[in-house]
Amino acid sequence: MVCGIGLLLVVLFISLPQWCWGGLCPRECSCFLDSRGRRQVTCSRGGLIHPIPIHSMDQQVEVILITAPADNPNFLTIGPIFQQFSRLEELHIVRSNIPAIGRHSFWGVPTLQKLNLTQNNISHVLDYNFRGLANLLELHLDDNRIESMPSGTFRYLHELRVLSLARNRITELVPRLFLMLGKLHQLDLSGNRLMELNPEVFKDVQELRVFRCRGCGLSNINTLIYRLLPDLLYLDLGDNEFKYVTSDEFRYLRNLQLLMLDGNQLSVVLERTFGNNGASGGQIDLQTLSLARNRLAKVTATAFANLTTLQELDLSYNKLDRLETATFIPLTESLRRLKLSGNSVPLSEVKYVLQVIQKLRDLSLADMGITNLPLGLFVYHEHLRYLNLSGNNIAHFPAQILSPVQKLQEIDLSRNRFRGLDERLILRLDAIKTIHLQGNPWICDLCHMAYMLNYMNKTTVGVAMRELTCASPYTLEGRLLGSLSRSSLSWCTSSDGGLGYMESGGGIVSTNFLAEHSRLGLLAAGAALLLVLLTGAALLAGIAYSRHHAAHYYTHEEQRGPEHEAIFENPAAILDENGDIKYKIVPLDITKPPPRKKKVSISTIDGITKDTELHSLTNGT
Repeated sequence: MVCGIGLLLVVLFISLPQWCWGGLCPRECSCFLDSRGRRQVTCSRGGLIHPIPIHSMDQQVEVILITAPADNPNFLTIGPIFQQFSRLEELHIVRSNIPAIGRHSFWGVPTLQKLNLTQNNISHVLDYNFRGLANLLELHLDDNRIESMPSGTFRYLHELRVLSLARNRITELVPRLFLMLGKLHQLDLSGNRLMELNPEVFKDVQELRVFRCRGCGLSNINTLIYRLLPDLLYLDLGDNEFKYVTSDEFRYLRNLQLLMLDGNQLSVVLERTFGNNGASGGQIDLQTLSLARNRLAKVTATAFANLTTLQELDLSYNKLDRLETATFIPLTESLRRLKLSGNSVPLSEVKYVLQVIQKLRDLSLADMGITNLPLGLFVYHEHLRYLNLSGNNIAHFPAQILSPVQKLQEIDLSRNRFRGLDERLILRLDAIKTIHLQGNPWICDLCHMAYMLNYMNKTTVGVAMRELTCASPYTLEGRLLGSLSRSSLSWCTSSDGGLGYMESGGGIVSTNFLAEHSRLGLLAAGAALLLVLLTGAALLAGIAYSRHHAAHYYTHEEQRGPEHEAIFENPAAILDENGDIKYKIVPLDITKPPPRKKKVSISTIDGITKDTELHSLTNGT
């Protein structure tokens, strides 16, 4: 009994983070222990109208989270109301229409380390808004309406490490804005139309490690900023308007590990742009480089020279129509993730590139117009874990293509032209943890669904197949595959050849036994029918000709004289002494009337006996 009670107590203790920890808790909220064992109050139902129900909260609370769904927002104000929470570490008031922070709202809350006021209506920020937050480490003011900030706005936040001002309405950064933020490590200014950055602003934050200015309308950056930020590890300048970068653009960022230049207007990557480790140093520690969604038509052979530590390269959705194998030679040992999606590079060139970089774990070849995959495309990539082939024109996918990649954990075959899956491919996909198959034109008939129905409830991949929808026939369009049965399917409703394929010169050829035999049977039946018709026509033509010939022979029999009969008895009779055919010209006498044609009539026996000419014929004289 004691052991049972002890076990119950242990279970309750383990489950304690999901239970109320006691003390006061507003009825509109829930109270529990978070993953770190801290007391947390969460009010997320929405509909709160000021004041914040702090008097119903336990004074020992350490985390307060107030938010609201989009269809039921809060309307709150804040002021100096948090002094009673002597252990408060985090305060999140999100999506609550707060119009202003207020004077000394956080005075007397020295324990606060994280303040999150994102998605509100704050339009102005002044230095006195943050007095008393001497130990604050993170300040998040994203998605507000802040238009400008004076110099020294954050001068009371001596310990601040993270400052996020993303997606406000800031158009200018005044000098000394970041005064007294010497320990700041992360700064996010993304989504503000700054157009340019003043180097003077960054003199007070020279220990920055992470700087984001994504979508800031920048067309260039004064490289003096890079000189002021020598310890920068993470630089995000994506979704700006850069049309070019010089070959020595980033030469001062010797410790840079991640560089995001995606979504700009770059047309070419020059020699050694990211790996110039000459006398001035270079990006020899760069690990991630994103050049996606630019206008790149060419990447030079030495663009990535000396980037021997680069692990991820994103060249997707550019205008590349060729790749040089030499470009990737410096990345042979380090590259683990390569994204080439959305380009027009021939698969033959991709194959050569893949032979150079054999340690890939992630590969993206989406939206490249691929129809057939060479069987040996992945022969050197036993380490591959993720493969993205979505958005192509693949209709047949032999399972042996995946034989070399036995460690594959996720594959994306969505948005292709698959109409059904054969047995071998289903069994191979079943060994992969995550499969994406949606967005294909599945034909729900027995020709295409037979194997899929067989394995629907027997394999792991069957779970993914159950959520797919039929594209045809019309009667089943939109139906989930998981709701189908054999009895609900008709026979072949499409003439695409069904499933199955074979190797043919590196390509894939459909060889579905049933479909091919059906087509051969139809062809044979058609040929047989045509032969019968032709034979019948020939027989009818022969009979007609025979009758016509006989009629002609007997009709003109009386015109044959002895000379005609002599031809058959003695063919030489028509030849002259030289062996030529004898003939004579008979002059035409136009004065004589043409001979009267003998009338042919049917007579009785009595009539025949009265006709002397016919009578003589009957006697043979």
